[in-house]
Amino acid sequence: MNRRHKRALAAAVAALSMPAVIALSAVPPALAATVLAAEGTTRASGEAQTAFNGAFCAPNTCRSLGPGPVATSTSAQQIQTGVDTTPGDVILIGYSLGASGVYDRLREWERNPELAPDPERVVLIVTYGNPENKFGGNQRNRSGAGLSAEQPYEHLDVVVQYDGVADRPTRFGFYSLINSGSSRHFTYFEDDIDINDPGNLVYREGNTTYMLIEAETLPMLRWVEPFVSDERMAELDARYRPLVERDYDRPDFIEQGEGADWGNGTPPPSVSDTDSDVSRLPEGGSLSATNTAAIEDESSAETRMARASRTDDVSGDDAAGDADLPTAPIEDTEDSGADAEDLADTEDSGADADEPADTGDSGDDDDAKTKRDTTRTATSGDDDDRDRDRDRDRDSSVSSDSGPSSDAA
Repeated sequence: MNRRHKRALAAAVAALSMPAVIALSAVPPALAATVLAAEGTTRASGEAQTAFNGAFCAPNTCRSLGPGPVATSTSAQQIQTGVDTTPGDVILIGYSLGASGVYDRLREWERNPELAPDPERVVLIVTYGNPENKFGGNQRNRSGAGLSAEQPYEHLDVVVQYDGVADRPTRFGFYSLINSGSSRHFTYFEDDIDINDPGNLVYREGNTTYMLIEAETLPMLRWVEPFVSDERMAELDARYRPLVERDYDRPDFIEQGEGADWGNGTPPPSVSDTDSDVSRLPEGGSLSATNTAAIEDESSAETRMARASRTDDVSGDDAAGDADLPTAPIEDTEDSGADAEDLADTEDSGADADEPADTGDSGDDDDAKTKRDTTRTATSGDDDDRDRDRDRDRDSSVSSDSGPSSDAA
């Protein structure tokens, strides 16, 4: 048998053995869900499902619910029809106006449970770029917007930081206003957006997980990027981001950590297991050099222990406590001086009030006063007598003068 025949025989044996190898090594695939995608306003059919690098379509079958409408009610009707006509498990995703359509259906399903799909077959509901996002949506304060605290469906609401529709400031300042004017709403479709990134920030409330994907650069600084180095860009971002972030009131986000597979509806342990230790932002840390505080929740026992420890420190070591006290402000010093003066005045008044009256001296003074009054009275009486005598003399003189005159007449 020549070499060519040997190679042909080996190839034939390998080809015959491949089905057996495949049969032994194959693992039964998990049952896939149907992803129903609600598009944004006027967006083309099939766009919403490409967000996050197609993370939801890779393990599942994706289907667009049609071109993006211009009214929330139309989007809501598309969603209702899609859910009613799709058998098996479903994942419902909505972008921008489509997210508002999803929220409309969730509210309607709460009011009319007969229209709602069975929670057992709804693997996950995902909204992103959501105008009704509780913490930053530009329509979050509209009458009737938002969701009730508890929903029967697992819900993920994703926001890319500084999205002009879904991450608006709580209040506008100079820098946050400029930054919002430069924001973008289509970042969800960029290649570097990973919904499973361990560094993504999450906050759990009821059955809803709010996710914040941090922006690498402030939108208002993006125009500078071609003209400066990466180091200079980082310096500018670190300088201005806190000035922007101070106008946001964010919840107590934590890092989602490892283990997320949102495309299959699997949250990370930090979300699914409330008893697990999760990686929180460092104390005093920030969102990419921002001033957004990530506050670590404490258990009630730890809180009581901390309070007791502080109480013991204060009561047990007065000297150390006094050393740690801050210097009193000037206003307090002035107040203390005023208090001291008031105290001195009070003491002087008290001294005057406390001086005992000498009974003997007081009696002598009273006698002297009585004598003076008597003398003045007597003197006044003598004067009156002299005045009366002068009046009588004058009258007598007048009478004597008038006598001859009368006779002459």
